[in-house]
Amino acid sequence: MVALYILFGLILLLLVYAFILRPWHLKWGAFDNELTINYPGDTIVPKPDFNAIRGITIEAMPSEIWKWIVQIGSKRAGWYSIDWIDNSGIPSSEEIIPEFQEISVGQFIPFTPDQKNGMW
Repeated sequence: MVALYILFGLILLLLVYAFILRPWHLKWGAFDNELTINYPGDTIVPKPDFNAIRGITIEAMPSEIWKWIVQIGSKRAGWYSIDWIDNSGIPSSEEIIPEFQEISVGQFIPFTPDQKNGMW
């Protein structure tokens, strides 16, 4: 009988996750109009297996926001997230770092502290 209650509980948790939590999480922070517009690159994969649009509202001009985005990366300013998970415990910067304010085509942005994974 206990096994039946456990099974019922697991099924209930799975249903709550699948029909309530996951749909909410896949569009967390995005406004309804942001969920329906076309984004750059959408035509590259016309029918993706996975699609998530998340958003955050920042009360600042794009030129001010760019200063923070351009310096993102491991052994750079960090990821501005949970540093013990995303950056080996190295705290993300709380200030603009002048040496990371320039970015160019072909520049490597490291994802991991060992500098082996990242994007160009």
